[in-house]
Amino acid sequence: MINIAICDDNKYICSQIETILLEYAQVEPIKLNVHIFYTGESLVEYINKDKAFHIIYLDIELGQMNGVEVGKYIRQTMKDYKTEIIYISGNDSYDRQLFDVQPLHFIPKPIQRNTVIDDLNLAMEHLNISEHYYTYQKGHDMYNIPISEILYFESRKREIVIVTTTFEDTFYENLDVIAKELFDYQFFQIHRSYLMNYKHAKIIRYTEVVMSNNVVLPIGKTKRSAFRKIQINLN
Repeated sequence: MINIAICDDNKYICSQIETILLEYAQVEPIKLNVHIFYTGESLVEYINKDKAFHIIYLDIELGQMNGVEVGKYIRQTMKDYKTEIIYISGNDSYDRQLFDVQPLHFIPKPIQRNTVIDDLNLAMEHLNISEHYYTYQKGHDMYNIPISEILYFESRKREIVIVTTTFEDTFYENLDVIAKELFDYQFFQIHRSYLMNYKHAKIIRYTEVVMSNNVVLPIGKTKRSAFRKIQINLN
């Protein structure tokens, strides 16, 4: 989940950026949590409650506490140099004091959709928080599941059962094909019928793995030695 703040005293600008982000999230898809603020003071007050944002779209020309002051507060008082700040302004001249804030970019007014999306992707790249998805098909429908939420796959003859943190589903695919596709995400085939997400392994024994949902998966005899080597390398 990517936490985003939009802070502008113009409600239309806030709504416009929010709509662009949420529509883009439906297409990609990525998970966004967007908060709207109309003053610098309200944003700072929210941040002071230990509420962190990955990305902040911040108007420079705010009211009493302007965007430069908010940015300096985040950087100098909060000692937060990770949050990506993207300034919004209808003014083409920027003061040198903005260098102290180290903003990611500037979005000129009027707002352009491509600029908002390009900066979102750039910020996610900097933060390395891009979510990756596994896609499978059932009939004419395509399903995109965050890889981080998948616990394991189970092969039942021609059907595959996908087990996630929130639900289970079935579809038709070959387990070997899925294993090749997800190997780079630390998914390992520990049995001819099971492909597990190593990041959701709670307890690993020589003959079995206890997953984060407490389901016990067997490790096949022919897989034990190779899986043990993988485990040693990962640790």
